[in-house]
Amino acid sequence: MNHMSLQDTMNEKVLPLATKFSQNKFLMSIRDGFMVAFPATMFASIMIIIQNLPTTFGFAKYVPKGVMDFLNNFLGPVSNATMNITSLFVVFGVAYALAGHYHATQLYAGGIALSAFVMLLPITNTKAGAFIDINLLGSKGMFVALITGIFATIIYSKLENANITIKMPESVPPAIAQSFIAVIPGAASLLTFTLIRFLFTFTQWGNAFDFIYDVLQVPIQGLGATLPATLVVLFFSQFLWWFGIHGTLLVNSVVSPIYAALDIQNYNAYQAGKSIPHIICSTFAGSFETSGMILGISLAGLYIAHSARLKHTMELTSVPSIFNISEPMTFGVPMVLNPTIFIPWIVVPLIMTTISYFAFATGLVPYPTGATVVWSTPIILQGWLATGSWRGGLLQIVIVVVSTIIWIPFLKVLDKQYLNEEKAQAAKEAEASATEQ
Repeated sequence: MNHMSLQDTMNEKVLPLATKFSQNKFLMSIRDGFMVAFPATMFASIMIIIQNLPTTFGFAKYVPKGVMDFLNNFLGPVSNATMNITSLFVVFGVAYALAGHYHATQLYAGGIALSAFVMLLPITNTKAGAFIDINLLGSKGMFVALITGIFATIIYSKLENANITIKMPESVPPAIAQSFIAVIPGAASLLTFTLIRFLFTFTQWGNAFDFIYDVLQVPIQGLGATLPATLVVLFFSQFLWWFGIHGTLLVNSVVSPIYAALDIQNYNAYQAGKSIPHIICSTFAGSFETSGMILGISLAGLYIAHSARLKHTMELTSVPSIFNISEPMTFGVPMVLNPTIFIPWIVVPLIMTTISYFAFATGLVPYPTGATVVWSTPIILQGWLATGSWRGGLLQIVIVVVSTIIWIPFLKVLDKQYLNEEKAQAAKEAEASATEQ
């Protein structure tokens, strides 16, 4: 089977399936729901980077103790209002996004889902008052937040769409009338989760959080934190990108709950000065899986290019590639549906990820901190901030060099194709010019 027939088969069989998968309302809602937490977690990440700047850049011993105490006391509590309540953002965000797909009232659906989530929380009562374990609002409650956000919204939306609501006279202001419309759907959803909470009191776990965490979240996190699972996820992401589908967004809708929980655990350990538990997390994925590959392609192209097309493309993409901006390269070469670059497009990120993983596993580089590092942060600085160590930046240099070396022979083939096309075009123009004369 030649590459064109293979490509046609993939377009006919795989592309429609991938497109349908990418348009699934539940996956889209999970993806969009997590973005609600992004501003707060981004703020927390910036604060922890500032808090640890002296340690990160190696001058902590020269900073007065009073300054270090101020940084810790002033910025330390930030995590409790941001990273450690990520599940609250997620349950509201997922419900809000999903209600939009059901054409239900998004704001009320989000509020009801948030209330249902809190309904399931185990509360410790003491003489001093009632308390909630903040860990349940962070990584430990992530999967409960997802499940609650989805099912609470389905119940709410189905009833609202079925007009099982309280109708108010037209004279009632719209905002008040809308709140009454939400009463019956909201009550049905909350009553369901009240029943779930009550039933769990008769189980060995006592509450939904411990059940989901032990039975579902821990096993999935254990699998998701492994190198083989990471490579499989990355393979599908790159594979979809080759078809022009935003593989990162699609795959992240599946792995984000896993990675987010791992991020929070790493973040809290780093902030507390304890041993960081995980290599795989969003910080690792964002800084050491594909970050730097586009720069490697650009460097390889600038080194070998003889054709005007490839040389001009690499000159235009060289600066954006430093900031991990891939679109000029992806659509300028182009990468999409280009059989010549299919192998390195898939294989190079897998190699980069494997090298990075073992660099962490062997202790050559400190584990990722779990902080949110903006994807457009320049290479080297990105790796430094992701690990709190200059060795993270050095690791990025290594994987960029590896990427450059692997891409060179494939770009030579592409460059030769372009050069032949340019020579053929030049000969055709010369022949046309001679004919006119």
